[in-house]
Amino acid sequence: MDIAALMKTFGGDAVMVDLTHPLTPNMPVWPTHPYFCQEVIESYDQGDRACNHSLGMSEHTGTHFDAPLHFIRGAAGIDAISLQTFFGRMATIDARDCASGEAVSIERIKAFEIQHGPIQAGDAVFFHFGWDRFWDDPQDHPRFLNDWPGLSRPACEYLLERGIRIAGSDCLSLDCFGSSDFPAHNLLLGAGVLIGENFARLGELPAFSFLVTLPLPIAGGSGSPLRAVAVFASAGQSNTIAAKA
Repeated sequence: MDIAALMKTFGGDAVMVDLTHPLTPNMPVWPTHPYFCQEVIESYDQGDRACNHSLGMSEHTGTHFDAPLHFIRGAAGIDAISLQTFFGRMATIDARDCASGEAVSIERIKAFEIQHGPIQAGDAVFFHFGWDRFWDDPQDHPRFLNDWPGLSRPACEYLLERGIRIAGSDCLSLDCFGSSDFPAHNLLLGAGVLIGENFARLGELPAFSFLVTLPLPIAGGSGSPLRAVAVFASAGQSNTIAAKA
């Protein structure tokens, strides 16, 4: 996307969708990771002149990126990633009909390309499994934390052949629940492709949009929470299908 097209996209006919879950103490986290903690340090109610909180969390809290260092010893941390990686075209593949624990096949990606056009070098590719519907209500968290779908090894290899820069989903991990070999993390991160996890509202996006992400430049960080926004022209057509329970 050139500058003229980008300016048009961000113009008056643009739609912006926030793909970020709010950071709250009761949100679901990976079982071995710390919960998000927000503690009052200064408060108007305590007579202080300002309001200030301390924060405690993992580098992989909430909506976040995994940097190559997360799985690959000696690889780049999040602070070493080129700024250009965080901005660019995004393909969103509707995969809500995947069964629990299913690994996405190459055929599903090719079917998307036949319908909407090819995935190109430099694209971000996200899979909308509908798992974000289990995020908000604590009663749904056991469902969010179990049996999510993910990417198969052949699908990861196919995306690498396409030359993508980011892959992600609305699940806790891009690898299927219970994976022991973590093909998405090992293959994608090993090739320098960032992984996005716990994204929200992917179902509100057309097949292609423009992704804007801003992770924190944590020195030597294995990942970072981020703010993610998708932008597209209001005339953009959705690729979603009827939601499945």
